[in-house]
Amino acid sequence: MNSANLANFLMIGRSAQRRVLTLPGTVPRSALMISDTFNIAEVLPDECREADGAANTFKLFFVFESYLRDFVLTVLSEADKENWWDSVPQNVRDDVSKLEETEDKKKWMNLDSRGKLAMTTLGQLISIVDDPSNWKKHFESLVGDKGLLQQTRLIVHTRNTICHMSTVTPEEHERVKQVMRDWFRVVAP
Repeated sequence: MNSANLANFLMIGRSAQRRVLTLPGTVPRSALMISDTFNIAEVLPDECREADGAANTFKLFFVFESYLRDFVLTVLSEADKENWWDSVPQNVRDDVSKLEETEDKKKWMNLDSRGKLAMTTLGQLISIVDDPSNWKKHFESLVGDKGLLQQTRLIVHTRNTICHMSTVTPEEHERVKQVMRDWFRVVAP
């Protein structure tokens, strides 16, 4: 077999392999171990394949929300290191208080300790930035345009979809990436 035929053979084989891996019921390449010896992907291959796809979008939100939390905390604490939490809208503070009470009751769980801002959602973070007193005093000079906040609000539903164990379309995944690029263009990490 000459090198051109061999290259063609390998290319066809790889294409076929990729296609087979997308067929329902085919075990995905990546294992999902729930113990040292049990790969749940062998039992629930379609669900594991969907989880692999959703994981990429989830990772984007994990990074983006962490970034926004750090951004909000930095800006508010630079203005008032001791009382920055007072700048958070009351409805967000109330929601966080309820979550703190719930976590306090669940001391049996092995959770990392979390600060107040770690208990906020993407939508709540945007509402902190967009709060009239915060926007003018702290964020307008950094963000510049509330259009960026509006674009971020558009992906909150996508965030909730992923965080409630559902998949999203490639188009929505790309929208999340675009919003992140827009933020990082304006407020670099």
